[in-house]
Amino acid sequence: MTKAPAKPQKSAIPAAPAWMNPAQKRAFSDLLQLEIGWKGVVLDSEKELFADFVCLRFRLDGLRKLMRAAFRKKDAVQALTLNSQINATIAAAQKLADRLRLCDKEKAAMEYGR
Repeated sequence: MTKAPAKPQKSAIPAAPAWMNPAQKRAFSDLLQLEIGWKGVVLDSEKELFADFVCLRFRLDGLRKLMRAAFRKKDAVQALTLNSQINATIAAAQKLADRLRLCDKEKAAMEYGR
């Protein structure tokens, strides 16, 4: 006799968007878990902002890898182009972090841990 498939487990952490890769999904889940621990709930609009924030952080990592490769090749034109893209990505990530108030939450967590 075959077993019936198990029912999927329900989690308090919302599922990551399907377009994310596995590493991004782990980072997204970790970030949402912290947010849920902080205030108890994550709104759908915040969930989208967190997904965008994770995507920007991973894009920044990729751009920095490309920058190191451009330096190794001594390609100044590509390095300058990548530098402007890195600066724009950092600015966008900082705006999202401010909008999500991540800095305030980090400061409060550090003060709580003292």
